[in-house]
Amino acid sequence: MVRNPIPSPIRAILWDIDGTLMDSEPWHQQITVEVCRGYGHELSDEDCRSMHGVAFREIYAALHARRPFPIDLHAWADEINAQYVANVHRVRPREGAFALVEAFAARGLAQACVSNGGRMIVDANMRAMSIPHFRFSIAREDVANGKPHPEPYLLAARMLGLAPEACAVIEDSPTGARSAKAAGMLTIAWPQHPAVVFDTVDHLVEDPASLDWDALCG
Repeated sequence: MVRNPIPSPIRAILWDIDGTLMDSEPWHQQITVEVCRGYGHELSDEDCRSMHGVAFREIYAALHARRPFPIDLHAWADEINAQYVANVHRVRPREGAFALVEAFAARGLAQACVSNGGRMIVDANMRAMSIPHFRFSIAREDVANGKPHPEPYLLAARMLGLAPEACAVIEDSPTGARSAKAAGMLTIAWPQHPAVVFDTVDHLVEDPASLDWDALCG
């Protein structure tokens, strides 16, 4: 008789930042479009959708192949990042996100942030959020392989001293969700737009608070 394995109780919540904790994607998109336009790239709506959750180096490589930039990746990314950091005080938290952080903290769950963004952006977002419950943050520079590779989430689990299956991930993008699933973690997709198509996830929700956390946390 084959028995289904008993799921491990969840002991930690790993959060994506942009678009999940912070409603920052419109700012990233607007700034990226403006900077690219200055170098002769007009980005379509489809271009913008395809960039969702993707690291800068992959975006730059795709656009550079289409029409070479007169500046290198680092100068291009620094220009976008500087404009975002200058406006980070205008970025609002995603509705309901900070209340969830507080609720998870009250349960005694460890929490950390795992981003595909660069350290400059991650640190700016962490300062803007000013939430004491996050143990640490992981940025793109902290790993050899960014999302959708599992490395960022596996690193977070190691830093917490937990097995991957003891971690739940909350993500708004298919790229991030692929990373979490590949890491063997409970993957919760919380998209901002209903048209976003995900691969296999454990839960696709309009609100992560609606899940049975009593059951998930054992």
